[in-house]
Amino acid sequence: MGLCGCKRTVDLPLKSKTVSSRSLPARHGHRPTIILPELEHLNEAGRMILQRTMAKRGDKGKEMSWLNFMVAKMWPHIHEALKLVVAKDLEPKIKDALPSVFGTVSFKTFSLGERHPEIKEIGVAHGKQNQYDGLELDLKIIWNCNADIVVDVQGIEIGIENVHIDGTLKLQFRPLLPHLPSIGGVQITMMSPPNISWNFRGIFAALQADVVSRVMRQVVSDQISELLVVPNLIFLHWLDSEADVDLEVLQFPHPECVVRLCISEACDLLGSDWNYFGFNGTSGPYVSVHLGSHHWYTPQKSRTRNPKWGDAGYHDFFVYTPSQFVKVDVYDSDIGPGTDDHLGFVEGLTVQWLLEKPRWWWPLKSRSKTPEYKSEATMSASAPLAAKGNNNGEVLIEAHFFELRDTEGGCIPQPMGKADAVAYAFIDLRSLRGLQPKQADGATITFRLEGQSYKSHPATYKATSYGSALTPGAQRLVEHLHNTKGRSIDEIMKISGLTKEQVTSVVHARPSFTTKWHQPISLPIKDLDKAQLEICLGIRRPNYKVLANLKMPLKLQEIRNCDKWQLDKALPLEVDPKMEGTSLLQENLELSLRITLRSLCISADTFDYSASF
Repeated sequence: MGLCGCKRTVDLPLKSKTVSSRSLPARHGHRPTIILPELEHLNEAGRMILQRTMAKRGDKGKEMSWLNFMVAKMWPHIHEALKLVVAKDLEPKIKDALPSVFGTVSFKTFSLGERHPEIKEIGVAHGKQNQYDGLELDLKIIWNCNADIVVDVQGIEIGIENVHIDGTLKLQFRPLLPHLPSIGGVQITMMSPPNISWNFRGIFAALQADVVSRVMRQVVSDQISELLVVPNLIFLHWLDSEADVDLEVLQFPHPECVVRLCISEACDLLGSDWNYFGFNGTSGPYVSVHLGSHHWYTPQKSRTRNPKWGDAGYHDFFVYTPSQFVKVDVYDSDIGPGTDDHLGFVEGLTVQWLLEKPRWWWPLKSRSKTPEYKSEATMSASAPLAAKGNNNGEVLIEAHFFELRDTEGGCIPQPMGKADAVAYAFIDLRSLRGLQPKQADGATITFRLEGQSYKSHPATYKATSYGSALTPGAQRLVEHLHNTKGRSIDEIMKISGLTKEQVTSVVHARPSFTTKWHQPISLPIKDLDKAQLEICLGIRRPNYKVLANLKMPLKLQEIRNCDKWQLDKALPLEVDPKMEGTSLLQENLELSLRITLRSLCISADTFDYSASF
């Protein structure tokens, strides 16, 4: 029996039909494009799921001088903040990512110049996310930076110039309220990582410094993704304690559905590896797929221009809106990190296009050396069909869309290659109480589930701020009743004699939980009936070590008995008394988090289970 109570699952055999050549994009190959009839049914379900978030778009604004005036005035302050980010976060990550042969890495000079980012166009829309209405502003940003940056790599100075960054920043004003000020907050995010490029000057300009350049570009892109690319965002709100709004969902939005992508095969790729027997070389191709902040690679294939991945090409991605870009790049694997040759990419591919063409040969395009401004709206409005004279090859992509549910019902999709999840656990990792400041900085939480480990980002320490409205004792009582005993706000009001505003403010702030993460983590589940979650706390001072664990693994199937399949409480962690550093602990360790379960299913409303394939 499946998780949804259904006694059978749906098997999707790869039986296909050939479509008319008139419906195909221009191709230089001779294989017919095949489309699975069952995929068409599944993607109709996907359309219904994503219709909830389909934004109604207004006219685009072109006169941006007033907005760029504001950016220019803010730029000196933004510049100083970015310098701190580079010193604290970027520099150590670049050092860790580079091969050890490069030794020490540091920024000798770092100035982004006086030329501020420019907003080229602005789009406005009205949409819904996790059932909350909102107004959305899409700001297309182009930044041709006159930076003065010098990186010292093992005593060799590398100058960086002509920095170019372009992308779309999304401001989402939600939730919309039935009372003034009518808007409860703003979410700052990006649907996909920005495009980043630069040139080297000096001796490295001649050598091109490919390894350093590619590693640095990837680290910068990853840093932006961790901060701003969905599901990551900055949420600023001014909601009062009376607002009946789930702040957690606005801080950590959940996906609307899952797309199970398959990079099935590619054909007629460029041969970048030299061949003794002729001019047409071979390649060691692999494909990079970027959707939201999630980045995944197919396995590498050896010495071929027509690779086939089959089951190894399946992978799950989360979808938040149909307008999300799907970045697909094909590379040739070379001798080491940062040396791989770029063979081509699919231009303008969005989730919406995957819905329209669930199994399709997408043409590959060469990456332009000089960045060209092109709005994302323009790119996504027209299909990325093959241009005349294109000789970069094509890639066959297959897309299955599945619903995420918090109720029993529907049928579970069969595993497809290594994409074998039947459910997902969405964890909102908030904070921890009990660590001293030196222990808190850099602390990590590791989740172990079904033989896989998932490690959090390093934590930061934020000192307790009790304010003047309540005594520390009253706040600790509220936290204990809510986080440990699971009491509701109304119940805490009756026990403590405090007002609803006082109780709600403590519940949201969690003042005694001083070790902060505020990180969304998603875990795939293969067998929800047997899955058990282990949690351990690690600290890095003086060296990394495990300090405490959850006493008993958490059985995830029990969360299905909770309202909305959601567990929201502080979990006590048990300290190993033999570990060094436990003597510094002045109170019990409690981890504040929320775990939300969602099962994958094929919508029974749109899929005909009795259909014969």
